[in-house]
Amino acid sequence: MQATSRNILLDVLKIIGSIWIIAVHCQLFLDKNEIVYQISINGIFRVAVPFFFCVNGFFLVDVFQQNSIKTWAKRVGILYLVWMLIYSYFWLYLNDFNLLKIIPTFLFGFNHLWYLAALLLGGLLLYRLKDLSNTALLMIAFTLYIIGLCIQYFGLFHVFENIPLLDKVLNYPPSHRNFLFFTIPFLNIGYVIKRSNFHNKLKKQQVLLLLLASSLLLVIDSLINYHYLTHKVVPSMNLLLLFTAPLVLITALKFKVTSKVNSKNLSLYSIALYLVHPFIIFLIFNLIRLDPTALTILTIVLSILASYLLIQLNTKLKYLL
Repeated sequence: MQATSRNILLDVLKIIGSIWIIAVHCQLFLDKNEIVYQISINGIFRVAVPFFFCVNGFFLVDVFQQNSIKTWAKRVGILYLVWMLIYSYFWLYLNDFNLLKIIPTFLFGFNHLWYLAALLLGGLLLYRLKDLSNTALLMIAFTLYIIGLCIQYFGLFHVFENIPLLDKVLNYPPSHRNFLFFTIPFLNIGYVIKRSNFHNKLKKQQVLLLLLASSLLLVIDSLINYHYLTHKVVPSMNLLLLFTAPLVLITALKFKVTSKVNSKNLSLYSIALYLVHPFIIFLIFNLIRLDPTALTILTIVLSILASYLLIQLNTKLKYLL
């Protein structure tokens, strides 16, 4: 094999991120220890999705420079439609073809597919903003994220409980977890990191110390949330994610690992794991009842096997991954 310029460490972290997402959806450790569950599932593991968006923003620099935004948008759009079709049983049939439920689901994405819908719209919006200065992009990122954060906490704390309709809207996940308040902030940050070459301006020791400090603060914050919100309500947005997720990306870039092995398949595995795991969870639930930890392990194993099949099938169909 010929040497490749792909960063294997980045692809490995993407796989770890996908496994963390599986763990979140299976509620790993809930049957073992509530504190460990809170620190991991409602703390550190929440970095995964923002990290993925930062990675997307980082590589959108090349997409824009090559003027291939249409090709990129077509690929993401087709991927979204294909997987919405694959999961159509869950959001069409199980909703009894109720348009009031089907239309929002199609627009925002079924379950985990919200990521693709938000990525498509976020990427297109960033393309319109791409000529702004790095400072402007970061200000937009921070402002939009703070707005989304406020919407989320207004809902969680039922600030407007005397206005039932508004309270319901604020507690509707897409009201804050969408392309504008969630995706654009992290896309912008990843984009600025690449365009400014920021990751090469820091020393390795600085990166590690910043990542350690940010992660520690995230753990402390998750424990505070546990005390005031309990594990029954889980914030999907956290101010510290604005710092921790980019730092994970910078760590992968700063400690770059290359190999003669073509690591593109590793990247495909991370995508496949993310896309297929809810279907695996559904199958397991319909066959056997397991505790969260056992469910997580079995889901990861079966998702890896399913991902291998998807990668092989993708060589023929091209639109699965």
